Amino acid sequence: MTNQTSPVEEQEKLLDEALNIVKVQAFQMKRCLDKSKQMDALKHASTMLGELRTSVLSPKSYYELYMAITDELRHLELYLLEEFQKGRKVADLYELVQYAGNIVPRLYLLITVGLVYIKTNTNLRRDLLKDLVEMCRGVQHPLRGLFLRNYLLQCTRNVLPDTTEAQNENEGTVRDAIDFVLMNFAEMNKLWVRMQHQGHSRDKERRERERSELRILVGTNLVRLSQLESVTVEEYGRLVLPGILEQVVSCRDAIAQEYLMECIIQVFPDEFHLANLTPFLKSCAELQPGVNIKNIIIALIERLASYSQRNEGNVNLSVVLEDGKEQEVQLFEVFSDQVAAITQSRTDMAPEDMLSLQLALLKLAQRCHPAS
Repeated sequence: MTNQTSPVEEQEKLLDEALNIVKVQAFQMKRCLDKSKQMDALKHASTMLGELRTSVLSPKSYYELYMAITDELRHLELYLLEEFQKGRKVADLYELVQYAGNIVPRLYLLITVGLVYIKTNTNLRRDLLKDLVEMCRGVQHPLRGLFLRNYLLQCTRNVLPDTTEAQNENEGTVRDAIDFVLMNFAEMNKLWVRMQHQGHSRDKERRERERSELRILVGTNLVRLSQLESVTVEEYGRLVLPGILEQVVSCRDAIAQEYLMECIIQVFPDEFHLANLTPFLKSCAELQPGVNIKNIIIALIERLASYSQRNEGNVNLSVVLEDGKEQEVQLFEVFSDQVAAITQSRTDMAPEDMLSLQLALLKLAQRCHPAS
């Protein structure tokens, strides 16, 4: 009898082999950095990053490999940052790393070097952010592309422009940050959805499970948007929410739609939801038949009902806009009208789901009008 290794053991073996190569190349990279041999260090970094070109690892194993490699890349970033701060111009590094043989290592190095440039010269920020988010389109393999864009998102977390007006337009404003994250989000969502359509139909369940493990990578884009302090209620309604909803509706994928709608509810402030209740609920009617709309709407009802109670149970809440004017929102009426429209348009909705929605509306009315 032959000793066949289980899929789990096979993954462990493949991951161990990759991690050993990473360990060796990272050690060599650091030695070269200590000796100020930048080009040699970049070659070792490129070889180490080459391990991320694999197609044999499961998403879980790939994530472990990615974490180990990006951890080592921090040493390169800190070294380059130090060199720049000492006033040593690291000659055209941005150009040099573009000669890395393969596109995956090249783009990881470009992001790392790009970040150093942004941190040392904010005048380059707007153009570099645009450049990097565009260049990542070069990797269209779903798993590799998702992690590459996640690295871009992690690296730029603290350098995104977050002001309404910049002294120097090259530094960018919050509008540039919104464009950057929305573009990254759109591309990541496409890659994530594409995973569903790869391979045999018999592997459908495994693919759905793997996609579920990776959803947080896509959701991080929405978290990043919610962390931009200069985004006003108006900008959220004019730029952010429409940009997200357009991707959610057009991807026509039930797993993505359900997760991302719930994500929107969780990460953005109550006032933002309140001022944009109608467009959000209208989008619910356009989701795929497989999406559990009832859960999404009830989650939003409960969140805003709690907000209403914190505001002394007002059913008509108001949102203060940029010009100081107040926009009044009749919470129960908006929900009631939109839920009626959704249940009419979705003939596939189960009677018990319709009943749950009516019950949620009843509870909303009771919480907002406890005396009546």
